[in-house]
Amino acid sequence: MTDIAPPRGYIVHADQGLAPDTPDLKASAGSTGGQLAVFTLAVDGGPPRHTHTREDESIYLFSGLLDVECDGEEFQAAPGSFLPRDRPHTFRSVGGTARGLLIVTPGGLENYFHALHAVLTTGADSSQVRAVQAEYGIRPA
Repeated sequence: MTDIAPPRGYIVHADQGLAPDTPDLKASAGSTGGQLAVFTLAVDGGPPRHTHTREDESIYLFSGLLDVECDGEEFQAAPGSFLPRDRPHTFRSVGGTARGLLIVTPGGLENYFHALHAVLTTGADSSQVRAVQAEYGIRPA
C-alpha cells in the first residue's frame, strides 16, 4: 500500500476514508507525519492473541463492550481502553458488534492491515500470514 498523504488541511467526513478503498482509515502515517493512524472500528468477534512490537493501540469505544485479555490480565473494556506495545493481548466483542476508534501510535499499522487483507483474499496458508505479521512486527502469542 502506498501511504496515503492527503493535502494539508484535509477533512475526512463521517462517511469517508482517506481513499475510496479504505473507508475505515481516517488518518494514516502519511497524513500525520508518521505520528499515528486512526481507524473506525467495528468488532464482531476479535483477533487471535498477538503482540505488537512497534506500536501502541488505543481503543475508544462508542458502543458495545469488549472482553480483553492483556498480558494475563482479564477485564471488560469500556470507552477509552489502551493496549500498550510488547504485551500479548486479544479482545472479543460482548453481545454483538462493538464500535469505536482504533488509534495507533506511531502510524503505519494501516500498511499491515492492507498487506494482511491482500494475503488473506488469495487463500494464503498460515506461513504466508506469519510472514506478513513478522514484516510488521506482529508476533502471534
